[in-house]
Amino acid sequence: MIAVSLVVSATLSVTSLESKPDVHWIGVSAPTNNVVWLSGSNATIARSTDAGETWEYFNPTSESLQFRDIEALDANHAYALSIGENGDSRVYYTSNGGRNWQLRFRAGSNQFLNCIAMANNGEAWVYGDSIEGRWEMVRSTDGRNWLSASNVVDSAPLPDEGGLAASGGCVRFNNNIWAIGTANGSTARLLLKRTFGIRFKAIDTPLPAGPSAGIASVWPLSEKEVIIAGGDLNEPQTQPRLMRYQDGEFIALPEPEFEGALYSLTVRPNGDMLVSNPNGAAYLSSADMTWEQLSDANIWNSACINQRCYLVGKDGFVARISFDK
Repeated sequence: MIAVSLVVSATLSVTSLESKPDVHWIGVSAPTNNVVWLSGSNATIARSTDAGETWEYFNPTSESLQFRDIEALDANHAYALSIGENGDSRVYYTSNGGRNWQLRFRAGSNQFLNCIAMANNGEAWVYGDSIEGRWEMVRSTDGRNWLSASNVVDSAPLPDEGGLAASGGCVRFNNNIWAIGTANGSTARLLLKRTFGIRFKAIDTPLPAGPSAGIASVWPLSEKEVIIAGGDLNEPQTQPRLMRYQDGEFIALPEPEFEGALYSLTVRPNGDMLVSNPNGAAYLSSADMTWEQLSDANIWNSACINQRCYLVGKDGFVARISFDK
């Protein structure tokens, strides 16, 4: 059993859910009220159609890959991203609820892909580490055809600029805006593009930068407002870790009590926020801008749909958050 501190308050409750204890869950996607998909170590994907009460498990490949990100469209259709070099960075797709998987894209031997995001129209972006002064991304316009894309940002990448594959949150599509958070360079940068834009605009941010530091998760609210989360994986006390970009300025937001770079960020429609890292998960009420710690488990990612959110992490950890209103 995993020793986990779970919180029940007047507005929300957290329920621990059973799953495979030998899998480190990293990706999570909740496309509808009762459907949730997970991805993680041991080349394992999980799907639930009853809000996490029971799970089906799948292995898209017999190879020992880490599926760091998953983007589900519904109960049947999902894209899973594995990471690594030497061809281990791949995109797999299922159209029948996980029973069968197709390899849609395999990166080159020196490519390392970090995160994937999908738009409702089928457009997808995969963000990868830069190589020799060249951006390395992958784009699809329809979910079927995937092509490498390098001339897609208004400036060249910084030396060693790439991403943090901690939660799959370093690229996201929301409110007709594409956002990417960079890491490992001398400056952590925010890349923004409108749906019909040609190139991403690179914006310098005040988040910690350098090796194993930068932006781990982004959440675009509009072209002029984005929430970013991250930090320094090697320096747990380094701040800021959570900021709001608004009208060209960066504003530091209240920090959760636990230390360490923030891996995941989820923003609910009411403005409340959920963050997590190996030291736990916390929930920020936008009404009074105060944090409530939900768990002290090793949690890598989160996802929300309507009145539910999910937390996933190491040693098979899965929890469901339910809201009273």
